[in-house]
Amino acid sequence: MKKFLGNKTFYLTTLSIALPIMAQQFVTSFVNLIDNIMIGSVGSLALTSVTVANRIYLIFNSTLFGICGAAGIFIAQYYGAKDHRKCQKILDINLACGLLVAIGFVIALLIIPRQLIEIFSSSQAVIDESMRYIQFAVLTYIPYAFSFSIMMALRAVGINKIQLVIGSITVLTNTTLNFILIFGHLGLPALGVQGAAIATSIARFLELGIYLVLLLRKKYLFTFSISGLLHLDVPLIRSMIKKAIPLTANEIFFSLGLSIIFLSYMRCNESLIPAISVVDTVMQIAYIIFSGLSSAVSILIGNRLGANQISEARDNAYKLIAFGVMIAIVIASIFVSIDPIIASFYNVEDIIKKTIVTLLTIKSCLLPVYCYNACVFFTLRAGGDTFSTMLMDSGFLWGAGVLISTVLSMFTNISLVYLFTIVEASDIMKLFIATYFFKKGRWAKNITTA
Repeated sequence: MKKFLGNKTFYLTTLSIALPIMAQQFVTSFVNLIDNIMIGSVGSLALTSVTVANRIYLIFNSTLFGICGAAGIFIAQYYGAKDHRKCQKILDINLACGLLVAIGFVIALLIIPRQLIEIFSSSQAVIDESMRYIQFAVLTYIPYAFSFSIMMALRAVGINKIQLVIGSITVLTNTTLNFILIFGHLGLPALGVQGAAIATSIARFLELGIYLVLLLRKKYLFTFSISGLLHLDVPLIRSMIKKAIPLTANEIFFSLGLSIIFLSYMRCNESLIPAISVVDTVMQIAYIIFSGLSSAVSILIGNRLGANQISEARDNAYKLIAFGVMIAIVIASIFVSIDPIIASFYNVEDIIKKTIVTLLTIKSCLLPVYCYNACVFFTLRAGGDTFSTMLMDSGFLWGAGVLISTVLSMFTNISLVYLFTIVEASDIMKLFIATYFFKKGRWAKNITTA
């Protein structure tokens, strides 16, 4: 039992790393919830359309997360080895890759937007409204790719407080513009879902501008230059590719898996999809612990591995997992008690409100399980054990959630709520697989000397 509990210094250090990130994520998630409520007040069609359109964005974001995750592994360990020059080179590679990915998605959304939306919905009304949203939402992809890459690099070395400030400015700008543009205040026309997309685009460009100013002024560890993007370290790219391919593949397959599960929910009952949108948005607030723990793992485990302090990294891993689960239990208890209050804020049909409460309760009760699995995932990733992360993450999702949801939605008359419960509860099985890979210990190594 002792190995799961840290001393006062350990918890103070963990909180000093995690709290700024959790605060930033809380502000972002809470404002996203307000935005979600605003869009929902326009009607169920608007909420469904934005949810469908954002499935493409989810795949894009997951791809970025995989690339940035691989970069973060190396940045954290090289920072622990005090090789700051390599940290900068890795950020340059990350920015270049992120830009290429963003350009690819932008081209696809400009050429075949309707065909992409039709993958997720057959409703003409939903498709038309989603097209109106994507027309402006496509502008967010390139600035977000740059901002996210910079943010993840700063997080990997423990520079977290400035991200809270930038995140707060961005989301408050987004919310203010949403209020003005969605409903048509200050003499402007009410643009509905298009207003939401325009507001997000402006906020993303503002966010990028702030990050670039900070890097150009060299106030933090990293800097930004066009020369750095054009003269990449090829040997370092080769080293990163070994980690980046499984991590990026994992994120792409994971997001594709979630999209297929989403299609299964659509088959069950498309009229209840707004409830899925609400639940996903609300649970992002609960998931703030994942962002904080990810950063803590990067510093307390990744940096230790890079400094060849393997035993200390192992000890920190056990303590972080236990700490994360304890926090998750507290947050889950709070959410279970306020689920009906959250549902009451939405201007949707009673059946949708009832479904929101049921699905939120299910997700809240499973939050400690999600947290355990996430902590193990971050730990494996910090040590470069990317193959194991792929097996336990996207591998399990396809072998369990995707398979179960597809079969049941196509060949039975199962309700959306029952299918949702089965898919989410499968994470309990995932817990045992995660434990196996964690105890195997392939992650406990220094990759900067490999």
